[in-house]
Amino acid sequence: MTSVVKSSPTRRPSRWGLPAGVLILGAVLLHEATDLPLAQAYAGIGPGFFVLAIGLILTALGLALGYQVMKGTTFEPEETEGADVSRPMSWTGFLTAAAGVFLPVALVGYAGFPIGGAVAYALVTRAYGSKRPLVDVVIGFVVTSITWFAFTKLGVQLGAFFPPGGF
Repeated sequence: MTSVVKSSPTRRPSRWGLPAGVLILGAVLLHEATDLPLAQAYAGIGPGFFVLAIGLILTALGLALGYQVMKGTTFEPEETEGADVSRPMSWTGFLTAAAGVFLPVALVGYAGFPIGGAVAYALVTRAYGSKRPLVDVVIGFVVTSITWFAFTKLGVQLGAFFPPGGF
């Protein structure tokens, strides 16, 4: 007589990826918060406060997700999400959206906030299936230009508008 060991959800390493990732991100933010001031004289709340708060929230969420995985809870998409779980993940869409998040960070210093924002908007809309890249770039440029002017009017500097042009 042989015994069959069933793989429970807690024994599958792939189930622990999300809780581990959220916990690691929370721990990194908590570590980084120690280098930032929690309070400042003119504003009361310093930048370290928000980093600390988000780090604590992510750590709590990671622990809650880990607890649910340990209990064997399965995560199924809800009907309203419109996800087709039978289809594989679109790596092209994922990488395009990731480029839309990370590429503008590098562009802002060289090309300016509006161009970086326009690139971000165009890449993310493309990842979600947009077939109009020129319209997406124009919309992104207009929205981020308005944002740049509004924040500049409030006294918040988002960098130069268009560094190659000198303004």
